[in-house]
Amino acid sequence: MSGEPGWCGVCGLPVPAGERFCRWPFGGGQDDGEAAVWASHSLAFMTELVELQHWRCPWCGDYLPDSPRGTAIDHIIPRAYGGPHRRWNLQLLHQECNSAKGKKITVESLELADAHGVTVSMDIGQYRAGIRRRAAKYAVRATRELDRQARDRAMAAARNLTVFFPEARVNAVIRAAAEGTPPADSLG
Repeated sequence: MSGEPGWCGVCGLPVPAGERFCRWPFGGGQDDGEAAVWASHSLAFMTELVELQHWRCPWCGDYLPDSPRGTAIDHIIPRAYGGPHRRWNLQLLHQECNSAKGKKITVESLELADAHGVTVSMDIGQYRAGIRRRAAKYAVRATRELDRQARDRAMAAARNLTVFFPEARVNAVIRAAAEGTPPADSLG
């Protein structure tokens, strides 16, 4: 081990003397067997995640890069809503996808919360209204060049959303509704 400060082998942030990885996102901690507070940032753990995900980003469905740069560890159940920092609640996304997901609650996060007994703490009515607003904006944009009936079908599909799905799935359902065809991938 070196006696001089260095750089994290994953993210490039400065690390104390003798350390190979930063202790992002938390400062130190104990390993409770489920997830050491800092272990999620190690290259080995990120490799484990990407292999479990078959090298695909769960948000957009595209392949993840071969290097950790350009990726971000995401909490499936957002920490802002009570999601724990545990292995079962972590996934690897593209940095852009992680920014797009932000602290959105997805169907997967609700199912995961139920499976692990996590209470998602939020005003669900306000959240659902925000989802419908975002979906309605997309429906209007997607149907600009189409007739009134297509726009009405797309808006009806947007109004029926109650939880947030990855954008590609939402957009596919709204496009299918606008075209008057059943979507290949229903949103449940």
